[in-house]
Parts: sequence; structure tokens; C-alpha cells
Amino acid sequence: MLIEIDGVACEYETHIVNDGDTLVFLHGWGGDLRSFAGAYNAACDWGVNAVNVAFPKTVPSDWGIYDYATLTERVLQSAGVENPILIGHSFGGRVAVILASQGKCKKLVLTGSAGLKPRFDIRKKYKIAKYRYRVKHGKPLDGTGSIDYNNTEVGMRGVFVRIVNSHLDRLLPYIKCKTLIVWGKTDRETPPYMARRFKRGIADSALVFIDGGHYGYVESNCKFLRLVKSFVLE
Repeated sequence: MLIEIDGVACEYETHIVNDGDTLVFLHGWGGDLRSFAGAYNAACDWGVNAVNVAFPKTVPSDWGIYDYATLTERVLQSAGVENPILIGHSFGGRVAVILASQGKCKKLVLTGSAGLKPRFDIRKKYKIAKYRYRVKHGKPLDGTGSIDYNNTEVGMRGVFVRIVNSHLDRLLPYIKCKTLIVWGKTDRETPPYMARRFKRGIADSALVFIDGGHYGYVESNCKFLRLVKSFVLE
């Protein structure tokens, strides 16, 4: 299903079968409806309501992460969904954190979620300095940006940079709902120390590490689904 809100097109699919809880899946940057297809289909098999949201590929150039959160909220309102259980991966986790901090979900699941201010080691600082130097002097980037940045359309890179530089650490104490944090043990994009910081920052939260990296929810799909199902149906 395609919906247009203030000129921005957003795609989503729904499985609404009863008046019970609704799971909402929010994928990572550059993803689409296929990103959470396995988990979405599993939720449908559990007999619960489910909504799978695909973030738009093109948005106004002045957008930031809070605009995406507002868009998501309006999409859910259009679908008749209130107080859902949010499941966010990477970029989708950023959106989920904002909505949860505003009290707009019943439960929260974060997996490989972005949004926290990262630690910087010497190698990371060098890469950033090299990238900024090349941008300032108009030199070829030679792949110095992140994979997500390099895969992002040129017109959307400003939005991407604005989002990456928006840190949500201060929102964690405002998340009052029950939260499950499921994290890949070898995640290099959002390292395990971030999972522990989410755990410390969200009062009513539990942390489980699973095999795999940033896409641990796919690499350890069966375990991820068992954890989510138990959390949703308890």
C-alpha cells in the first residue's frame, strides 16, 4: 500500500486480524519491505496484527530523523494503529527510540539500533579527517565515506549526514515501556557496547546477544523470532 503525506510517498503493508497488539517493523537505512519480510510473515503466522513500513527513498533536503519519526507516526495513524509494539533495526531503531521516548508505543524491540553517540578510536578519527579534507578541497572521495553514505543518492546525502550526527542518548531515560534489546555479538556497525548503553539507559529493558553481526536478526533468524514471539505474547 502506498500513502502520500505532505508530498512524501511511503509504502507499507498490513496484516490486521483482530483488536489485539500490533507489531510495527522499521528497517535500516537503504532497506525496504524485504528487509523485515521474514519477521513480518512470522508475526502474521502467530495470528497477531503486523505492519511493515518502508521508509521513502526521497524526502525534502532539510529533513532530519525527527521528520522520519513524525512521518511514521502519521502512517500508523492512517493505518488505524495505536500504541503498537515497535521493532527497529539500525536507522529504524532511531525512529523507534524517538517514538518510544514520546510514549507512543506499548513495547519496544531494538536490534542493531543506531542513534547513540559512538566511541572514536584513532583509526576512526583518521578516516573522518581524511574524508573532511577531501570534501573541503574538492578531491575524489575514493570510497572514504561509510557504505551507507556511498550507497545513498547524492541528493539525499545531506539528510543522511544530518541523521548520523543526531545522537539520541538523552532520550533513553524517557523510554518507560518494556524493552527487548537483541544484538549481534560481532556487530561492527553498531558495536556491542552500544547495546549495553541502551540497556543501562532504558530502565525496563533486557539484553540478549545472538550470533551474527549487524544483521544478526537475519543470521540468527530462528532465535531472534523466538525471542520476539515470547516478548510479544507474554
